[in-house]
Amino acid sequence: MNIPPFLLSATHTALPIIRRDGLWAISGALFLDSFGVLFMPGESILVAAGFLVRYGVVSIWPLIPVAVIAATLGNYGAYGLGRRFGHLVPLRWGRWIGITAPRLEKTEHFFKQHGPVAVMLGRFLVPLRQLQGYVAGNAKMGFWRFAWWSFLGAVAWVLLWGAGGWWVAGYVPLG
Repeated sequence: MNIPPFLLSATHTALPIIRRDGLWAISGALFLDSFGVLFMPGESILVAAGFLVRYGVVSIWPLIPVAVIAATLGNYGAYGLGRRFGHLVPLRWGRWIGITAPRLEKTEHFFKQHGPVAVMLGRFLVPLRQLQGYVAGNAKMGFWRFAWWSFLGAVAWVLLWGAGGWWVAGYVPLG
């Protein structure tokens, strides 16, 4: 099996942190990733967690709910910030990552038309995952609608990447 080098590198970087700090490291990283910390390695953390489940270092049963809750709560926090501060933060600091007023307006329009799909499937796209809560709040998407689709997206994201890590671990020695 030909595994991409970036995936191996990211997984081997995350493994010692997860071994040392376990569920706290996983939940903290996933919370920050979903809260909007750009370039937080959410997928790498989940792949590494899948490795550790395969090798018996971490139990799957607390891992799944902890990971889903952390990712969901991070997204809810970002939604709250977007609802509270609107365009203030992205227009002031977003220029560093290419956020402009016209792009923000287009994104909000898209969320108004396709909010649930954007929230659920956006979970799988960097940097949309990190920005979707903020943009949904800013676009005034209803909280309960956002909350439901964010939760479903978090479940799918955690299970897919975690299972992927578990599967790949069968081909890569831990060590």
